[in-house]
Amino acid sequence: MTHSDLAVVGGSFAGLSCATRAATHGLDVKLFERKISPGAYTQSTGIFVKEIAERMALPIELTRKISGVRLYAPNMNYIDLSSPDYYFIATDTQRVLGWMADQAEIAGVEIHSSTQVQQIELTKSKVRLPEQHISARYLVAADGANSALAKQLGLGQNRHFLAGAEYEVEGFEELDDDKLHVFLTSSYAPGYIGWLLKGVNTVQLGVAAKPGRHIKLRPFFEFLKYHFNSKATMLSGRGGLIPCGGIVSPWAQGNACLLGDAAGMVSPLTAGGIHPSIEVGAELGNAISDYCNGAGVLPHERISPLVKRYPFKRRLRGAYNSLGMPDYAFNYLISNPLFRKSAQLLFFHHRGLFCKEAWRDILFSTAHAEQ
Repeated sequence: MTHSDLAVVGGSFAGLSCATRAATHGLDVKLFERKISPGAYTQSTGIFVKEIAERMALPIELTRKISGVRLYAPNMNYIDLSSPDYYFIATDTQRVLGWMADQAEIAGVEIHSSTQVQQIELTKSKVRLPEQHISARYLVAADGANSALAKQLGLGQNRHFLAGAEYEVEGFEELDDDKLHVFLTSSYAPGYIGWLLKGVNTVQLGVAAKPGRHIKLRPFFEFLKYHFNSKATMLSGRGGLIPCGGIVSPWAQGNACLLGDAAGMVSPLTAGGIHPSIEVGAELGNAISDYCNGAGVLPHERISPLVKRYPFKRRLRGAYNSLGMPDYAFNYLISNPLFRKSAQLLFFHHRGLFCKEAWRDILFSTAHAEQ
């Protein structure tokens, strides 16, 4: 049996970020991905916030900058939202994950694709993966929202989900490509939103719905085609579950922990998971390096203060799931100044609750209403 410092199961944003950072510090890292390659058949929309995009220095050909949000009511009146010097990044998600995998291998990570880890044995000092004939000092399970390893390890499991689906389409030539187009509509996306954006190579169109409600992606596609007078055609589709219940409990024990969607590290309100997956993944990689080099503190205990619990957003998500919002209410709210400012905070306040600069930028910026 081969011995390693770190075994990572799951080759998406969280797993690759953690594995790369740990290998950069000289650890022997093995990553196991059940798909044919990291990024294959990805379910993610792949929108990055500014902070993560700048930290990663993504190749320019894999990205496209989006400077603002156009937020639509069901009657298709809208407001434009932006924040000074802030932007989002649309990505070619599959190629970005492929690039991240290349960076991981350059750092020294040994990636095993088409490999499903089904058995794990935990001891006081080691983790054994008998089918892969390896042992490791620490295990990171980043195997997605329905984590099989969470069940096997007796850790917490995601119980609350949004269901999301997206088409990659060709068309919508007249669409403003400097905006992320977001649609508040209980008819097509009850409990969440619909979206439309010009991505790197195609247009991305999607919806997500709260638990118990059907996804209405095809009707939403037809509605937008009619509204924008487009002859758009569908190229491909994808979908999956998005955890919206906050961090699971427990998310770690002994020398193993969950990471990313497996741990519920997703904002319950906005369903944003890429930012915490990459950020927390990198810090976990640092902590695992110190642990393997004799620091003594278990890695998940060290990074626990960095893991957001989202207590307020979890309550808002629960209330929204229970009460919902009819379309006529969205039509009224879109012109309400307080609603506009709340939307501004929701989309652009990514720099921390106590960041004075972020509050100043947002509170003194303007939201422009259009018909």
